[in-house]
Amino acid sequence: MSLFACYALFVVISSMNYTATLSVYSSEVENLNEELLDDLQSSKQLVDSESAEIDATVPVSLTKEFEDESTLTLDKNILDREAKGGDAINLNAASINTKETATSSINDITESSTKTAAVNIMQNTTNFKRYDGVAIVTKVLWDKDAHTVAQMVCYLAHAYNDKMKYDIIIFTTIPWSEENIALVQRAAGETKVTVALEGPSLEEHLAAMSKKELTMLRNRCSLANKTEEALTWQHYCVEKGSKDRVSLGYGWQAEFRAYHIWKHEALRNYKYMVWVDSDCRVGKEWDQDPMKMMVENDLTLLYSGYPYGKFSDSLTREKMKKVYNMTLCYTKQKNGELYGTMCEDNPSAPKLIRQVAGSHHITNLDHYRKDIHQRFLKSFVGDYKFSRKYDDQIAVTIVAVMEQSLRKETSKLWHERSKNLTLKIAHHRMYDTQIWEKTPANKNTFFHTVKKEWPGLDERCKAFFS
Repeated sequence: MSLFACYALFVVISSMNYTATLSVYSSEVENLNEELLDDLQSSKQLVDSESAEIDATVPVSLTKEFEDESTLTLDKNILDREAKGGDAINLNAASINTKETATSSINDITESSTKTAAVNIMQNTTNFKRYDGVAIVTKVLWDKDAHTVAQMVCYLAHAYNDKMKYDIIIFTTIPWSEENIALVQRAAGETKVTVALEGPSLEEHLAAMSKKELTMLRNRCSLANKTEEALTWQHYCVEKGSKDRVSLGYGWQAEFRAYHIWKHEALRNYKYMVWVDSDCRVGKEWDQDPMKMMVENDLTLLYSGYPYGKFSDSLTREKMKKVYNMTLCYTKQKNGELYGTMCEDNPSAPKLIRQVAGSHHITNLDHYRKDIHQRFLKSFVGDYKFSRKYDDQIAVTIVAVMEQSLRKETSKLWHERSKNLTLKIAHHRMYDTQIWEKTPANKNTFFHTVKKEWPGLDERCKAFFS
C-alpha cells in the first residue's frame, strides 16, 4: 500500500472514531444546542494561526446536574438546582445574620470532627509550605446549600486543607442559621470558617432602583400584570436580546462575582483567592501545591479550564477602550499560558474572547483590586441590575489579560493541567473541566466510588454522605 493510501486510511479511521465519540457524548447531553456543540468541536479541533495550544474542555459554563446519575443536562437556561431537588446550584451566595462578617467559633467543632481531621493529617503526608494571605472562597444563595458546601469543604480538607488550614470564606445572599454554620465548620475541622453576607437584601436592592428600572425589571420577570406579587430571588427573568432565563439570585451572583467581590470587606486581609464552586468535589489527595505554583511564579491567574465559552460584545469593547485605551480582541492559549491580542495591534483580528472556567481558579486579589480594573469592572456590569450576560468568567478573563498587557509581561496566566498540576476537581461530571474525564453525577455515588482508591476519605467525610 502506498504512503498516500496509508495516510488516507488513517484520516478516515480517525475521523470515524472522533465522530463516534462526539455522537456518544451528544447523546448524553440531549439539550446541548447547535451553538454549544459547535463550541465543543472547536475546543477539540481549533488551532489558531499562531499555533495556540487549545485544551479540550466543555465550552459552556452553564450546566445542570441532577441527583439521578443517569441524567445530565447542559442547559443554557440555568435552572436552579434546588428547585429540582438536586444538588444546590452554585448561586454563589453565602450568608450570615448581620451585615458584618461573622465567624463561626471553632469551639463548635465536635469531638468526632476533630478526630477525623487528625486521621486525615496522619494519612496526607505531602509536605507543603503555607503562604500568607490565602483564602478558599465560595458562594451560595442561602443555607439550604449548607450540606452541599460541607461536602465540598470536606473533600478539600482531606485533599489539601487539613494540612494548610487556609481560611474558608462562604459568601451568601440570605443569612444562615448558626446550626448550618456549625455543620460546615465540622466539615472544615480546625480551619477557620467565615460565612459572610455579600451585600444588600433584595428589598434594599429594589428600594435603590428608580421607578423606570423597577418597571423594566418586573417586565423582564413576567410580573408586569401581577402588581401584587413581590419579586423574590427565585423569580426567573429574561434579558432583552438574550434567550437565557435565569433567577434573580443567579443574575446577582454573576454581578457580585464580576465586580463586588474583589474589594469586599471579608477579603480585605487576603492577597490570594482560591475559588471553588460550592458543588465541586475532589477526587484525590493533592500531591502538588497550587499555591506554590501561584506564589513562586508571581501569577495573576491560575485557572482550571479554557476555552470555557466565548464572548463578543461591542459595548464591552467600548468600555475597555475608554478605561484602558486599548481593546482586547481575542484570547489564545499557548504552552499552557493565556495571552490576548489587542484590536489596535491587529485590526483584522477576530473579535472573540474565549474565557476561562469559573468553577475553580486562583486569583491575585491585589491585581484585581487596582483602580483601573475596578473602573472597568464597574462599567462592565453597568447599571442594569441582575444581568447574567456580564458575568464573572469573562470579567476574570479580561482583567487578567489586560493586567498582563499593562505590565508588559508574559507568562502570568497559567492553565493548571498544562503545567502538570492535576487537582482532579470534579464539576459538572468532569475532572478539571476535561470533557473526556467523566465522573459520576450523583453526589453519593461519586463519594462511594472515590473512597475506594482514596485512603481515609471514608472516615474523614462519611458523616456528610448517605
